[in-house]
Amino acid sequence: MRWFVWLMAAAGTVYVFKYHEKYKLVELAFYLMMGFFPASVVTSMSNTDGLQELACGGLLYCLGVFFFKSDGVIPFAHAIWHVFVALAAAVHYYAIWKYLYRASGPDALLQS
Repeated sequence: MRWFVWLMAAAGTVYVFKYHEKYKLVELAFYLMMGFFPASVVTSMSNTDGLQELACGGLLYCLGVFFFKSDGVIPFAHAIWHVFVALAAAVHYYAIWKYLYRASGPDALLQS
């Protein structure tokens, strides 16, 4: 999965340099694939702690797509899209901090 995400990031970079704003549907497909394919890992998880936060972040990303597609129609749509992306990333960061980092930190050793 890690390689897929990096491959998509590289493909997106090449796309931006060669075809920026020419094929908006391809751009949208890149963003959605980067969001949904890593989420497929959830099906193999035995521990579902933090799943609500991950789903909330994913929902924020998906809601942001509306503004991404409304660029030029709604004033500041692109900036609003970036706000949704930042909020979703913050929710995902919180989930990782709360359920992975904090749970395995020095305090976790004292509790066991």
